[in-house]
Amino acid sequence: MKYEKIKSIILTLLVGISVFLTWNLWTYQPGYDTIDSDEAYDVSISAQKKEQELIKPYKLFYHHRNQIFGTSSEIEMDKVLTQLSSWTLFDLKDRSSEYSQTEIERIIHGENKVELVFTDNVPLSIYGRVINLEDKKTPNVSFNRIVLDLSVSNSDTGTIYFVSYGQGKKVFLESRVDLGSIQTLEDTFVKNAIYRYDQYIKHPLNNRTIILPKNSEEYISFSYYTDIIPPEDFKQALFNDPNNVKKDFTKTGETYTNTNSLMEVFKENNTFSFVTPSAETNGASSPGGLFQKSIEFVNEHGGWTDQYQYFSISPQENKIVYRLFVKNHPVFNDYGMAEISQKWGKEAINEYSRPYFKLEPSVVSDEKEVTLPSGASILNSLLEDDSLEPDLIEDIMIGYKLTKDTNPLNKKFVVFEPSWYYKYSGTWIRLPLNETEGLENGLE
Repeated sequence: MKYEKIKSIILTLLVGISVFLTWNLWTYQPGYDTIDSDEAYDVSISAQKKEQELIKPYKLFYHHRNQIFGTSSEIEMDKVLTQLSSWTLFDLKDRSSEYSQTEIERIIHGENKVELVFTDNVPLSIYGRVINLEDKKTPNVSFNRIVLDLSVSNSDTGTIYFVSYGQGKKVFLESRVDLGSIQTLEDTFVKNAIYRYDQYIKHPLNNRTIILPKNSEEYISFSYYTDIIPPEDFKQALFNDPNNVKKDFTKTGETYTNTNSLMEVFKENNTFSFVTPSAETNGASSPGGLFQKSIEFVNEHGGWTDQYQYFSISPQENKIVYRLFVKNHPVFNDYGMAEISQKWGKEAINEYSRPYFKLEPSVVSDEKEVTLPSGASILNSLLEDDSLEPDLIEDIMIGYKLTKDTNPLNKKFVVFEPSWYYKYSGTWIRLPLNETEGLENGLE
């Protein structure tokens, strides 16, 4: 009897243990960390940037006693921009309808004016994040130059102009700043401009004026080493679900596809194009909205791999271009190796094209001196070319032509060659060096 009782107790315990273990097995949840799908594909290629780093003037002029002194030095422009961004601008007024284009030109190119020139129009609503405008309700306009008036006699305030004239809509905004700010800039700026900047001359072009170097100048041709960024990094950054992307090899490189997007890689030039056909463009975008979307998009994957700056905008096409700058000059390449180009749909990116390499300026080779003729000789040469329509010549500037090094031993080097470029009917075209040789003697 006693033995049977012990067996019953043991049996009851075993049944209880079995029930307990079964319950634990059914209700067990592993202690895995929760995976955030957005965080899992968060890829930072290089760097993020703010508006003041991307939207910069490319030329600085000082008008003094019928002479013009100018520079493309980023250091010199930053000195002026640093002071300007510390000021508070007030009493902003739109005076576009009060002045003709000729009168506006006379004002901005007049005595004691500092002129900061941008490559294309900049929305005031966006640049209001760089400078301090007291009135936060800014006009819905864009400008392509800022003019600081250093003439402060008989006034207790200084004047700043935001101007767009020449091609397209005329814009002439006037704002005020306290007198001390202008005087401080004058004290620190004028001597540098007169003694350190190059001389420039005004030239008429299509009912407006462009400012070009007075003399021929020496520039340097050189090569930089490049670090290749794996296209896989951009795949991880750009596709919503990179694990469900199909990779194929092509004659020109490779493609990455899913149901919504295509990324096509061109290995010969180390560029790619990311296209989302469903995000087709639908009407024109506002310039301010296009700027904001474009900067945020590249910042999301840290895509500012080199010294890229805002270069051009076409709200009608929903397109914006950020161009590579080296030694304070824009860089051009026929295959997209020197620009970050975006086209936008209503809600999402439609097309994103860019290089997938990064420059290493510390590894430089093949430096050579190159003499470029004066701006006047270039303009005269263009105006005498019977194949060109003078009315379609929009602008002239010095830039660098980027090509891959043809030496098999330098496959990872790219070459930068200084050249004159002119904008013709919306397109920037290079004047080859052999076509500019001898212009000084023949045309001036």
